[in-house]
Amino acid sequence: MKKVVSIILLIVIVFVLSETNPGRSAYIEWVTHEAMNQSSNILEKGILSLAGEKVFDMGTTGSDYFIFSIYKTDFTEIGQGRVTSIGVFNTFIPISKHEK
Repeated sequence: MKKVVSIILLIVIVFVLSETNPGRSAYIEWVTHEAMNQSSNILEKGILSLAGEKVFDMGTTGSDYFIFSIYKTDFTEIGQGRVTSIGVFNTFIPISKHEK
């Protein structure tokens, strides 16, 4: 009986993780907002609001592992370094940041 309950619980957990695995468009939106929040200059914020999503989309690679995703964004061209984030439960968690 314990085995059946464990298998059902595992299936439920995998289902919830797969349904809450955020997509690339959600990541691009999130990273754009994060960059705007870190910007202290109104001019930078304006540029990011106009072209940020396109720039970040071109510099982002992603891997989807069904229950989570890993996204790597290269900001070196704009002086921000590289960021690696994991997407799980409809949120993104930065797991590494390399400066220039």
